[in-house]
Amino acid sequence: MPRKPKARDAILDAAQARLLSQGPSGLVLDAVASEAGVSKGGLLYHFPSKEALIRGLSERMLAGFDAIQEALHAADADPDGAWTRAYVRSTVTPKGEPADDSARLMAGLLAGLGGDASHLGEVQARFQHWQSRIERADGIDPTDATIVRLAADGLWLSALIGLPGMPKTLARKVMARLDAMTR
Repeated sequence: MPRKPKARDAILDAAQARLLSQGPSGLVLDAVASEAGVSKGGLLYHFPSKEALIRGLSERMLAGFDAIQEALHAADADPDGAWTRAYVRSTVTPKGEPADDSARLMAGLLAGLGGDASHLGEVQARFQHWQSRIERADGIDPTDATIVRLAADGLWLSALIGLPGMPKTLARKVMARLDAMTR
């Protein structure tokens, strides 16, 4: 029998589900608490404000992205370029589409923060860490690694803002070329 998630995780799960299904307007604390199976007071114990809840979602998303990259890096038989490939694979699929709901989630988080750039510090710090890692610890040309990362970011950002995707054949060729640049 699966274990029931702890209250904090249940709250974050409910908030993420509401954000993905209803957008920022769905991030109503009473509704999140109800869906998480906790009282509003219980929600406020873990997240004293909506802003704190949004920060919690962002922190969890970034930590998950780190964990995925680390697992992909560890599983890669070729150490040269492994961090860059892990970054790409954790960001976009071989079809050039977002690898998960992170683009939609980030769009909702940014909208929920109301454009307050001061909340982007943790996101900026993580991206700087990922960039430094592919530049300094990846064993491939830092320029190539950066071009690959920026291309993956562009594909992910296109999904974030709803730009039309590439035809599937072209997307597969682009992804194959990006992979080749990491070897």
